Amino acid sequence: MSLISEQDQARLRDDFAAMTSPVRLLFFSQTFGCETCLQARQVLDELPPLSPKISIEEVNLVLDAERAQRFGIDRAPAVALVTTAADGTERDSHIRFFGTPSGYEFISLIRAILLVGGGAPMLSDESRARLAAIDRPMTMYVFSTPTCPYCPRAVTLAHEIAWANPNVTAYAVDATEYPDLARKYRVTGVPKTVVNDRVEIMGAVPEDSFVEQTLAGFAEAAGGGQA
Repeated sequence: MSLISEQDQARLRDDFAAMTSPVRLLFFSQTFGCETCLQARQVLDELPPLSPKISIEEVNLVLDAERAQRFGIDRAPAVALVTTAADGTERDSHIRFFGTPSGYEFISLIRAILLVGGGAPMLSDESRARLAAIDRPMTMYVFSTPTCPYCPRAVTLAHEIAWANPNVTAYAVDATEYPDLARKYRVTGVPKTVVNDRVEIMGAVPEDSFVEQTLAGFAEAAGGGQA
């Protein structure tokens, strides 16, 4: 039995029909010690039947540790989105999910697929121009929960930034599934975004403020002032 209602399936088919590029979901799992890997795979398996441009490739976190490291994945379940560049090579979107993309987190996954699949970006031209200043690797962790209706906005903004600038890798982290990360980053409410382990963005703030604080995190890590 499908986890997605027939009405929602029809809506997703229409949305996915506009995709111009293929999207492959790299699903990082492991045989032992991953209680939610099966659940996460069941969620992902709902998507390929809705579009020929969506596929899943399962990667064993232990047996293919080198590949996992290349994508910055150190736990399972996790998902990384890749597509095909104009020259036919694989293009990493730098969009990541830590945990099972269920509930409101499923909305964030759908938005990410549509973006990487050729959809129009949500970020303004001005924001993308400012983000071009990020010229070295940077990470963003956005903590969310499946029951948080405000979280998809923060997750999507971070993923949009990663898609706009390949120096940025943005992780959507399920705070309930990975309490160790939630404790490490002192998460007491969601959404909470941590930029380069330095700047914290609390809540689903407007785009201009989110970009401003993201650039502040980059500037602090670089040892400078505001970008």
